[in-house]
Amino acid sequence: MDQSQRRNLLITGANKGLGYGTVEKLLSESTPFHITLTSRNTTLGEKAVSTLREKYPNSTSTLTYHQLDVDSDKSVAELVSWVQKTQGKLDVLVNNAGINSRDASEEAQRGVVKTNYSSTVKITEKFLPLIADDGKILQISSNLGQLQFQGETLRKILENENLTEEELNKTAENFIELTKDYNPLPYLPEPSYCASKALLNKYVRSILPKKLKSTQQSYAVNPGWVRTDMGGDNALLSIEEGVDTIVYLINSPFKKNTELDSKLVFERKILEW
Repeated sequence: MDQSQRRNLLITGANKGLGYGTVEKLLSESTPFHITLTSRNTTLGEKAVSTLREKYPNSTSTLTYHQLDVDSDKSVAELVSWVQKTQGKLDVLVNNAGINSRDASEEAQRGVVKTNYSSTVKITEKFLPLIADDGKILQISSNLGQLQFQGETLRKILENENLTEEELNKTAENFIELTKDYNPLPYLPEPSYCASKALLNKYVRSILPKKLKSTQQSYAVNPGWVRTDMGGDNALLSIEEGVDTIVYLINSPFKKNTELDSKLVFERKILEW
């Protein structure tokens, strides 16, 4: 197949879990993509690519690896430069890399918000000039980012429809102070994960649309509670079930979906913020 017929797709944090499952599903289908799989650990990422190539030798899609640590400005810059030189543009950016922490220390909590919000936003902004005119951006989020799971202070801030980008970033910086009224969940005793996804959802809802062309689209995607290293063995959904909405949005026509654009999407439908 002519390389120009394939859409360029890049997915972060894809050596395992939902990212890996998304790539595998795309390779198993007929729609042709040129997929770039990234991971922080080069050895694990290259192994993932090798395994997938062996499993799907006749895929209509191609698969390439590039290292990426989303928390490293140098790593992000190198990836963006490489994509620009080798592909010219991206048709689909899937920001899947994310973390959770069992550590309740302030340092650990700040790490969660940095990776899941600040670094995810930064890589999105760096890639914006390379997103195709009809391109898509998918931010892998969570229903735990819904406003109902936030403390009253953070919830009121994020409910403000006129919140500026500067104010949103300032909220992320000050989230420790702003989440003191977080109501602990049995499986999330501290607020960083919920807050990080709520901040990301607000970015998709209110900030990113102003930066995109009228023909481009973006989504926050809730994959559900999935049996991955992060989700744990007791999670309700298989990886195959968890990637369904992600793959659905990737494969949907490259024409703005006015119903789902800039929304939080779960099971192919809108989920309340």
